[in-house]
Amino acid sequence: MERFDFNFPPYEYLAGNERATLQSAVDIAFFEDEAVIIEASQPVDYLYVVIKGLVREMNSEGEVVGLYHAKDTFEARALVEGHTPHRFIVQEEALVYTLPKATITELMEANPRFGAYFYASLADKLSNMAHNKDTQQFENLFTAKVRDAYRDNAVWLNGSDSIILAAQTMKQHKTKSILVRHEGRVGLFTESAFRDIVIAGASTEEPIYKWSPFELISIDIEDYVFNALLRMTQFKIQRVVVTENGQPIGALEQIDVLAYFSNHTHLVAQRLDRAQNVDELIDIADQMTQSIQILHSSGVRAPQLAQLMQVLNTSLFEKAWRLIAPAEVYDRSCLIVMGSEGRGEQILKTDQDNALIMHEDVDTLAAEKACDEFSRTLARLGYPPCNGKIMVNNPFWRKPISEFKETIRQWCYAPDGDSLMNLAIFVDAKAVAGDESLLKEAKELLHRSMTNDAGTLGRFASAIELFDHQNTGFFAQLLHRDSSSHMDIKKMGVFPVVHGVRALSLEAHLSETNTFDRIARLSQAGVLDENLSKDLSEALTYLLDIRLKAGLLAQAVCSLEDNHNQVDMQSLTTLERDLLKEALSVVKRFKGMIRSHFHLGNF
Repeated sequence: MERFDFNFPPYEYLAGNERATLQSAVDIAFFEDEAVIIEASQPVDYLYVVIKGLVREMNSEGEVVGLYHAKDTFEARALVEGHTPHRFIVQEEALVYTLPKATITELMEANPRFGAYFYASLADKLSNMAHNKDTQQFENLFTAKVRDAYRDNAVWLNGSDSIILAAQTMKQHKTKSILVRHEGRVGLFTESAFRDIVIAGASTEEPIYKWSPFELISIDIEDYVFNALLRMTQFKIQRVVVTENGQPIGALEQIDVLAYFSNHTHLVAQRLDRAQNVDELIDIADQMTQSIQILHSSGVRAPQLAQLMQVLNTSLFEKAWRLIAPAEVYDRSCLIVMGSEGRGEQILKTDQDNALIMHEDVDTLAAEKACDEFSRTLARLGYPPCNGKIMVNNPFWRKPISEFKETIRQWCYAPDGDSLMNLAIFVDAKAVAGDESLLKEAKELLHRSMTNDAGTLGRFASAIELFDHQNTGFFAQLLHRDSSSHMDIKKMGVFPVVHGVRALSLEAHLSETNTFDRIARLSQAGVLDENLSKDLSEALTYLLDIRLKAGLLAQAVCSLEDNHNQVDMQSLTTLERDLLKEALSVVKRFKGMIRSHFHLGNF
């Protein structure tokens, strides 16, 4: 008997004696093309693991709802329930392991982690994935270089400079240490020196070299961060001097190391606050992308990353607009971002989605000039122009408040396809600069107009079905050798959840824009069932995770196409495919709830 492969989940969770139990019970079976391995509603006595070939799962309507490749397992839940409503048919000659029901049941009872893989909720499975990423985070600690965590903001003084000058310099530069040049040597003056200075009653006019150690603990910029931490621990110090080619260039603080692994973005925020021109912003925007890669590789999930990026993007856009717009335009208008940026669910840089709402007295020519420059600047920062021209340089999205409100009325009372799309984008709007009362006034009109009209709300909600024709039979399409293995994860999963929740939130008069916040509020209000709301949040989290993974991969290979939503099914692991299937089933259940709630059969 060929030895069973235990090097993938959940079999890797089995201990030595448990592996022996499974190995002694496993058998191998061969099935020809179109052979039925499991018939719907028939007793299921085995768990199957694909060795070679391809197996398709069919629902009662004859739709392909799943595909199983090498190392994929099916049909675990049927072992407990006794049968499955679906059929499992061989697409290509299949060689499979057959694992007896009694053996699998025994192992599930003996090993909760093994059993949880099959029967845990989507939330529990995702929690298990996060646990596995913890190991990766520690691995990053061993591979990260000092250069990655070091902030190039060294401050130098001469040894003859006074203590009071050092204090003033540290306050000005917001630093806790200063490098000191004195008689051909380099020392380090730190904030801890002030304790000794006060105790000694020293004059603030004394030279700082008297209070600066010159026997420095240093580390090369190309050395590992882990080694820097070891030295700080070994010598009970809070910082080490960073050298390059043997010469001191600055200091690496403990807080820098902690920030690097816990929240790399604080460095970006500091630079944004100090930026004086657009050229500086371009460099910062690049650093933001690097922050995403670092945090993602450290196990930070997509929703948390999106929230961090919303804060940074808001600061970036505000800073750019402040640098570009004349004061009278900045103060008498409201710059807003919309769509995923407004919801705080955008991580990687995508098309610009913004608008400008102005007071009636704003100089429209000055505003037009500033908006044109702003759109060009965002493109330089890595945010490409929107294909639909939903940008401030488009007069349609740059209007006085009175005209903007009239446009909203037209969207609500004559809702054609374009109007519904514009409504969906604007519902998620968030102010980033200027007079926020303008956006508040526009949204109040939107809520009054929409929530009192069931017909308009229903037409608005019906957009969840926009891409149904693309979703139908997706797994069946994968069976054709000449078809693409890429799934548009936005159209198949993310958009239906985001828009369905958006419609429910609009009906419930909610002010939140973030989808996760909306789900929580809808659950609290009893609009969403508690279990569905939990599953929905976890499903959306996972969909955003794999979309981010696909986007980072596209960036890594320098793809010129917008592939951020295109997930290569064949690049996913067994566990990832399993979770994707479950997430999409949650999306399908939610869409059914939306159809029923808004009576979409009437539209």
